[in-house]
Amino acid sequence: MRKMIWIAVASAALFAGACKKKDESAKEMDRSASTASKAQENVDDQAKDVQGAQKDMNKDMSKDQADVNKQQGDLNSAKADLASARDHYREAAKQRLAKLDDDIRQLEARGDAAAKDAVARLRTERDELSTKINAIGNQAQANWDTFKKDVDDGFDKAEKDARDALDKATK
Repeated sequence: MRKMIWIAVASAALFAGACKKKDESAKEMDRSASTASKAQENVDDQAKDVQGAQKDMNKDMSKDQADVNKQQGDLNSAKADLASARDHYREAAKQRLAKLDDDIRQLEARGDAAAKDAVARLRTERDELSTKINAIGNQAQANWDTFKKDVDDGFDKAEKDARDALDKATK
């Protein structure tokens, strides 16, 4: 069942990727998010294994205690993988923020009224994204996919707005 769900998620990601043209930082962020999702599923699986091992512990204390210890070690490893994947996602998102900052600076250099309005809008969007990125560690495992989608959509919108404003400024 898990494999089937994972295959469906991977297929949806591939289909969505085929529909959009993204730059390398966006692709890296997608890969990081996928890794974080896998790590999150691993944490969930390991937590279930620990709970199952603890229930069975009454049957054979010495053998089960060893199993619990092993499962706890696996859980701790999975949590470390999740933290690492989230850190990687955070770094990829910060790279996209830096690119957005470059676009904002280019618009500021234009100096006309339309560019100033676009800069104000983009700074607001950028600040919202930055706040979300800084809160990555506070996201519950169950809310990770929603959080990731929200951040990805925010980046896509901000980057499109920046491209549109730069295109208008060059015309």
